[in-house]
Amino acid sequence: MFKNNALKLMAILFLIAALSIFIFVTRHTQYHYHSVYREFYFVPLILAAFWFGLRGTLLAAGVITLFYLAFIGFFWQGLSVEKINTFIEIIFLNVVALILGILREREYREHRRTQKMEHLAVIGKTVSGIAHDMKIPLVAIAGFSRRILKKLGEDDPHREKLTIIYQEAQRLENMVRDMLDYARPLNLYRSREDVNQIIQESINIVKEVAGKKQITIKEKLFPEMPPAELDPMRIKQVFINLLTNAIQASPFGEPVLVRSSVKGEKIVIDVTDHGRGLTADQKENIFTPFFTTKKEGVGLGLTMVKNIVSAHGGEVQFFDNPPPETGVTFRVILPKDSRVLSPSIKK
Repeated sequence: MFKNNALKLMAILFLIAALSIFIFVTRHTQYHYHSVYREFYFVPLILAAFWFGLRGTLLAAGVITLFYLAFIGFFWQGLSVEKINTFIEIIFLNVVALILGILREREYREHRRTQKMEHLAVIGKTVSGIAHDMKIPLVAIAGFSRRILKKLGEDDPHREKLTIIYQEAQRLENMVRDMLDYARPLNLYRSREDVNQIIQESINIVKEVAGKKQITIKEKLFPEMPPAELDPMRIKQVFINLLTNAIQASPFGEPVLVRSSVKGEKIVIDVTDHGRGLTADQKENIFTPFFTTKKEGVGLGLTMVKNIVSAHGGEVQFFDNPPPETGVTFRVILPKDSRVLSPSIKK
């Protein structure tokens, strides 16, 4: 790959150098030839856009511009119509380079997005089939091990091993359920709900997990929160997931903050941790299915969060906490009315 890119770069520079030599060796009085030669600069410019995108196009345009300026300075005999035309050509060439680069970058991103969607569709079908095949034996293992555990005495030497089997079977069941939820169509059962109440119910569910790390969950909930049209079970799934992630990301004893507010026709919920933050790779792939840095889980939690919120006509954002604080804030934006789609709300 590197060798191939190096050859392409050499080809572009060779074309620019060859054209520049032609122009330099041609007498400056034969300006009509110079105009023809300069038109050929668009060839390496187009190649740079096609091969290297915006950066390559701007680099090629920069090199050509330097030659233009050197040529003008070398043959400078005062300002003339030809010199003015040359300056206009420089500006025009750089504008074209910028447009070509932007269009190529947009095409490249769209191509990557299409490939990614096709790839995820194949993964989804595969995962759904595997999850269905795994579900029945896992339910049987968990069920039988639970029954046997009830019959074993507290001092039985096999109890500890059987407990591990039961817990691991439950963990795998949860992973299978996540995979099936991802593969199934997302159906919502909306009703008029109090978002603050759903937040508090979600906090109560994760309090035990937070207690193990001596983490307190602080609430700053908008007191006059209007009811919203949403699926309470699905939205609770969103908050539980974000709270659990915040607890896992936070250092021992650090608080997690949950805030709710109203901005126009939107309800905004922030979940803030004080962990190490996210790397560039994590930020880029944060909502990508099956992307995870954890030892447990399959990397579908935040994917489901985004899917659920998007199905409600909302969006999920995340950003680094302002210095000197560390950590990340995840923001959930929901419309009060299910018929209202959510534009971006800046932090």
